[in-house]
Amino acid sequence: MRRTCLLAIPIVFLSALPCLAQGPPAPVQEMKISYAASGSLLALDDHTLLIEPKMPGPICALPANAGGETTWSLFTFPLASITIPLAVVDETLIAEDVVFTQPDARETYKPGDVGDTTMVVIVSLPGKQFHTLTYDRDRLLQLGPGPHDPSVYGQAPDDVEAFGLTFSDHEAASAFVAAFRRAVIAAKAGIAHQPAGSNLNNSEESTARPLYR
Repeated sequence: MRRTCLLAIPIVFLSALPCLAQGPPAPVQEMKISYAASGSLLALDDHTLLIEPKMPGPICALPANAGGETTWSLFTFPLASITIPLAVVDETLIAEDVVFTQPDARETYKPGDVGDTTMVVIVSLPGKQFHTLTYDRDRLLQLGPGPHDPSVYGQAPDDVEAFGLTFSDHEAASAFVAAFRRAVIAAKAGIAHQPAGSNLNNSEESTARPLYR
């Protein structure tokens, strides 16, 4: 009888391990969930993300009131992919703006109207860049159903100081930003505790212009 009880204890303990292992989602998992409607997100390692937005990305129109008149800023982010070493992100400059993506937005806009999309702009630390694959948005729109070779729509590598992601759901955008900021802070803390001489971030400096405008 004693042997039966002793054997049962490890079995019960092991069966409880999956419950103990379950906890709140990690920041990367939260980002995947909140970005799912806009594209895909993959963790290449503990410190690097790969984001692939759905193509073509929209043209974002951001209104502003200047002296009683409405002025517009237009942004476009023709990105096939962005490689993000989290430690090169300036988490203090992550911005959220509600924008309009309908083609007639500037003609139909009335003060007080709320945009249909949230634009999240992410900026690198001074002297750092993000590696991206960009494409020609106009050429992509002229193509019929794919798949198409990337060269057909002008895909090419580029380095940028900032980029934007778009979300049709504002709450999803806010959840993404909160999780992203936590991931950046955690990555920087991890690198700070690496032994001297280690180099987890090999991002090269570049004079390439930012993608957003």
